[in-house]
Amino acid sequence: MKSGSIRCLILTLATGYLTVFGVRQIPYQFENEWLVLVPALLLVYAITVWLEGRIFKDGSLQPTETSKQPKKIVEVVKKGFGSD
Repeated sequence: MKSGSIRCLILTLATGYLTVFGVRQIPYQFENEWLVLVPALLLVYAITVWLEGRIFKDGSLQPTETSKQPKKIVEVVKKGFGSD
């Protein structure tokens, strides 16, 4: 695993735990707690991944140019029906 993957996993686990803890501290009894937890966890995961990308710019998600040679343009000759 890359260090960026491990860092993202640890941040996601920590913020997920804090989200579950925070939802359970709300002084309101939900009929189905999962209907609150799942959207909250999805939102926290999206925010965590976004913040991790903004704070730790590894450049691992950006494509790298493997060669500095100019790309060749290939012309495709299209022939219609019956033309030779």
